[in-house]
Amino acid sequence: MTHTNFAIRTYGKSEFALLMFPTIDDPKVAQAKLLRWIKKDKQFHQSLVGMGLSSHDKDYSPEQVRAMVEKFGAPGEYEI
Repeated sequence: MTHTNFAIRTYGKSEFALLMFPTIDDPKVAQAKLLRWIKKDKQFHQSLVGMGLSSHDKDYSPEQVRAMVEKFGAPGEYEI
């Protein structure tokens, strides 16, 4: 699936989560919701960890962003 309107690049965790959930104003709430989505699929979560995902990081790498966009769709491509 190609996501032509969404740039795959490094995103801050809050920045990406707020893009994924535009109706949520609180970055911490958006991040917690995205983390729940990620952890719902243990294999997917482990694949992100294998790409370097850590709770201590402040950013998602382009590789991690690409994986999440492929799994969940790009921001704006779905109804929340």
